[in-house]
Amino acid sequence: MPKILDLRKKSAKIIQPRHNSAEPDLSKAKLEEKTEPKKEPGKLQISWEAPSFYYNPQKRYLSLSVAALLAGAIALLIFRYDTLTSLFLILSSLVLILYGKQKPTMSKITVDQSGVGIDDGKHYYKELKSFWIEYNPGGTKELSLESVKWYMPYIKVMLNEQNPIELRSLIINFLPEKEHEISLVDHVGRKLGF
Repeated sequence: MPKILDLRKKSAKIIQPRHNSAEPDLSKAKLEEKTEPKKEPGKLQISWEAPSFYYNPQKRYLSLSVAALLAGAIALLIFRYDTLTSLFLILSSLVLILYGKQKPTMSKITVDQSGVGIDDGKHYYKELKSFWIEYNPGGTKELSLESVKWYMPYIKVMLNEQNPIELRSLIINFLPEKEHEISLVDHVGRKLGF
């Protein structure tokens, strides 16, 4: 009768009697080495540096939108005498100018078994629903994380020169992969240079 092996059950440790008490039992040490996986520190953590947000030094669309806001404010003020809306459009254009002059800082990103760390903040896997890696050669390269909180937008992290396959192979163990649609705000922000 052939033996049937059940591979789903974990193998029990085989204890062999010692022949000599002065001689160390090497077979038991070898068996323990085989059952416990060795942890490689390079495989459990991936880290890199990336800008805190997308930055486009050409601000053509930004200057066009600021000019359109200011022209609309002046037109409303002259023809409709609508000071409140004109004031709102002028303040919006000032905010766009100030935000457009802001330069990104370099952030340290760390992905490990507990979550994704961005500088001093940490997004744990239990607080995240899914992830998606947007990788277009010559275009955008970013990691998108969806939060469990409904009011929180997607967390976008730039990849720079990081290998997306290596990153995906680590995160897929903890989060499901789901394609995240690029929102209208992201498209407009990219065009404006944010």
